[in-house]
Formats: sequence, C-alpha cells, structure tokens
Amino acid sequence: MKKKSVAKLFFKSLLKSLVCICLIGGVGFASYKISYSILTKDSGSISSDSDSLQDILKDATTDEISKNLIYVSNEKDKITDVMLEICNTKTNNIDYITVPSNTDYTIPSVMYRKLCQVNPEIPQMIRVSKLKQYFEEESDAYGYGVLIFEKMLGTDISYYTALTKEVYDNHYTRQKVNVTFKTESVAEDSTPGPDGVIPETETTAKTPMKISVFSEAYREQLTDLGSDEDKIADFIKDQYERIDSNLTVYNKLGYLETYEKADVSLFHFWGVPGSYNGKRFEVDGKACKKAVKGLTGNENPYTEAQDLSAPNNIAALLSGKAPAGKGSGAVASSKGLKIYVLNGSQIAGLASTTKAMLEQNGYTVPKVGNYQQETLTTTQIKVTKKGQGEDLVQYFSNPKISVGGVTEGYDIEIILGTADAN
Repeated sequence: MKKKSVAKLFFKSLLKSLVCICLIGGVGFASYKISYSILTKDSGSISSDSDSLQDILKDATTDEISKNLIYVSNEKDKITDVMLEICNTKTNNIDYITVPSNTDYTIPSVMYRKLCQVNPEIPQMIRVSKLKQYFEEESDAYGYGVLIFEKMLGTDISYYTALTKEVYDNHYTRQKVNVTFKTESVAEDSTPGPDGVIPETETTAKTPMKISVFSEAYREQLTDLGSDEDKIADFIKDQYERIDSNLTVYNKLGYLETYEKADVSLFHFWGVPGSYNGKRFEVDGKACKKAVKGLTGNENPYTEAQDLSAPNNIAALLSGKAPAGKGSGAVASSKGLKIYVLNGSQIAGLASTTKAMLEQNGYTVPKVGNYQQETLTTTQIKVTKKGQGEDLVQYFSNPKISVGGVTEGYDIEIILGTADAN
C-alpha cells in the first residue's frame, strides 16, 4: 500500500509539472504570435515607406506646380544650404524658400520607428547639416531627407537636386533679410474661455536670416538665355552634368516652356518661417505650411521685382500688402517721403537706432528727436494722407497709424514706444 501511495504521489506531481510546462509554453506561443503580428504590421509599414523612397529615387516626374528640394553639400558631407524651389507652370512664377542648415527637427514617432530600421543609431532630433551622416548611401540620405522635409515643411515634394558647394558658390550668394510672419501663441496670463480652452493669440514674429539668392553673374547668365528654347535646353543639359537629381534631364526639359516665359528679374526668394534660440533654428510648422500653400496656390503672376530690403513676408505679398513697386503694388511706398522719428520710450538711443534701420531699408529720415509728453508703450505712426505708412507697420510691434498731427515739413512722424525697444 505504501508503494502505491508513493507512485500515486509521483504521477500527480509529474502531471502538475506537465500542466505547468504546457501553460508556460502556451503563454510563450501566444506572446510570440502577438509580437509577430505587431512586427509584421510594422514591417508592412516600413515596406510602404521603402516603396515611397523608391518613388522618390526612381519615379520623380514633373508636376504642374513642382517643388524641388535643393541640397548643397561640401567635401566633408555636410549639408551647407537647403532650398525649396517652387515652379508654377500656370503663372510662370518661380520661388525659392531657404531652410537654414542649423535647423533641428524632431522626427514624428511613427516615421522615426521606421527610419530606425534603416539606421538604428539615427537620433529622433536631427540636424539638417548632418543629414548625409545618418545614412550610408548618399541617395538614401537625399531620398529619406525628402520624406523628412515633407513632414517639416507640411507639403509634398516632387523631386530633389543635389549641388556641390562649388556649384552653389557660382550660382548663389546669401542675402540678409528679416523674415516676418504671423505666429500663434498662448499668453501666460490668458484665462480659459467658456469651453475651458485657453485661446491662442496671433502675433507678428520677425527673424533675421541669411537666405540664398542668385548671384549677379548667374542672374546675368540666365538673362542672356532670353526665351531661346535651344539655349535653355542646352543650358539645362549642361547643368545636369554638375548635379545629382532623381528627376531625369528628359523630365526636367518638361519645364522648358515655363523657363522660356519666366522673367529672371521676377524670381522671388524667401526665408522659411521660424525662430532661433541662439544655437539652432526651428521651423514654425503652421506658419510654414500656410506660406507654402499660399505660394503654390498663388494665381497671380509676378509683375514687379522683389524688394529684398523690405520685410521678407510671404503673407503680405499674397494679401496685397507688400510695398508698392516691389511686389503686388497694393500699398503706397513711404520711400522718398520725409520721416521724423521721435523717441517716446525714454530709452536712450532708440530713435537713432530706428533711423539707421529705416535708412538701411531705403527710407529717408532727416531728423530724430525726443517726445516731450508721456512715455508711450505702443509706437505711433502719424501720416499726412490716408494710406501712407502701411509699409512701415512691419518694422514695429503692432503700431497704431493715424492721419494728421505730423510736424510741419515732414510727411510721416513715428513716435517710438517701449514695445519696440528691442
């Protein structure tokens, strides 16, 4: 009886062990299936992105409104300059938007997980200048770069072109401008509305930036081509021997008619909306998307040359508020008028600094002085006629314009407030 009891106990223990092993095996198998399902799903997404890359690398074609991402890199594989060229075959407008090479961009999580399959060491926050260092193959850097820039700029990109620093230096130069745009922000003292949501306020931002523009020699070279179809075709073919692009020269020649009709003196150059924090640049996604959408949707051909000394403001051009004679012509220019600048902020040197800034931008400021009444917060612009002074608004922080009260002998009087002390 004792032997039977021992045997019975042994088989019970063995059975329990087998059941535990089966349970552990079942849990492991279930975990494997779940993990496999997730990885397979992600793998499918990665494959989809791979297909997108192949489209970028091999199947780039001309569009009615094409967006060409231009990379410039030096011998150390550092991206030194980036531009988005927008060619509108309906209006024959051609625009260039500069993206600073010291731009930092945080890749969206879904895209980042997929890019980690290509290079597990790629950081989620990338520096534009280091783009080629994140990928082994140069074509991968440019191709995946297009996908990243599409997210950053909020627009589709038709194809890319890569230039050497030598080619860039022969064709372009850098021009300092003040990029001005509307940005949304939440004031610290804002209170929630009835729905519990804190309202966003729209303010004007101004960012000094050096943008890429045609050099005088390159502009003259393009002007000399005129509208001669054969000369332009030969020029494009010659340029293709010095560049790398996923758009074939045959497809590039599809823009021949636009290049024939385009006036080089009317090409426009812009800086991407964004801000510096001292060391890095960050694109303002909402403002950039709105700006690019505005340029691609612009149905009005450019008729006058761009004034690069004026605020670099895409929205102002499209809304008809650019200075007359240098854009849309909808607003009267204050250049040539006598402007009297008074310091109403009680901050020493502000009037002299403002005079220098205005004169640098082509305005006439014969005199500065001190405002003898109360200290002002908001800058006031007094004009002799309605419609004057509108082109001066963007140099100040929400100034007020009024007609009349201008000191005799002057056309416009600007009384500076503390809001413009910086």
